[in-house]
Amino acid sequence: MRKEYIVSKQESGMRIDEFAYYKGISKKALKSIKMKGDILVDFQHQTVRYVLKEKEKIVFCYPLEENHIEAQDIDIKIVYEDDYLMVVDKPKKMACVPTRTYPKDTLVNAVMGYYQKKHITSTVHLVNRLDKDTSGLLLIAKYRDIHHYFSKDIKQVQRVYHAHVLGNVGAGTIDLPIYKIDKQMKRIIDERGKPSITHYRQLENYGHYSLVECRLETGRTHQIRVHMAAISHPLVGDSLYGEGEGEFYLDSVEISFHHPIYNKIIHIKK
Repeated sequence: MRKEYIVSKQESGMRIDEFAYYKGISKKALKSIKMKGDILVDFQHQTVRYVLKEKEKIVFCYPLEENHIEAQDIDIKIVYEDDYLMVVDKPKKMACVPTRTYPKDTLVNAVMGYYQKKHITSTVHLVNRLDKDTSGLLLIAKYRDIHHYFSKDIKQVQRVYHAHVLGNVGAGTIDLPIYKIDKQMKRIIDERGKPSITHYRQLENYGHYSLVECRLETGRTHQIRVHMAAISHPLVGDSLYGEGEGEFYLDSVEISFHHPIYNKIIHIKK
């Protein structure tokens, strides 16, 4: 990856390291660029101590990222892609990352297979994650520094989900902390937990269950499932937080974010 800038009058007089931090390049990333990549000013190599002048062109050349993920030839549905980011539509029953339980056939394995076909020399950086049984839109950064931009504030990524829940729910906001008990999959509402906020509204009612839209301000594991169960409207079929066989409908249908390179809002809707 390369990042290119033209030095403005305001930025003239900055050292390269000061300029890099000003542009949002992390100290860790700049160190990696110094050690394994390159910094060019008007096509000449320079150190971070170089003082920039107005109208000079500076290029940060990132090193190739090491990758130890197995690539697999698995079809994935890509709904958005540019040189820096991808949005994929993850199918239900596919885990995001390899684990002991699911060592392969994951979304990360599939994306690595796609990278190999397209000769993309990077690894997979998931900006947000979805549970194995949740389907829908998921944002992937192609480079570590792009991922770092979003990890500083995940609220930059706006996410909307659809779910089937028991009962007639209306609309409202759930502001309840979610806590993970050690070595347990199930999360609980507990004051020891992390702040968690879900906005919901009913879209349709089908008698004993409803279709709801959920907008997240936070991205806790199982957040929608925990929060809807907490107000006595668990997801239909959710055996962990309600009653059922473990088959439930939860789909990430909309995602929007500020693009760190193109400086515009990208909005994707299924």
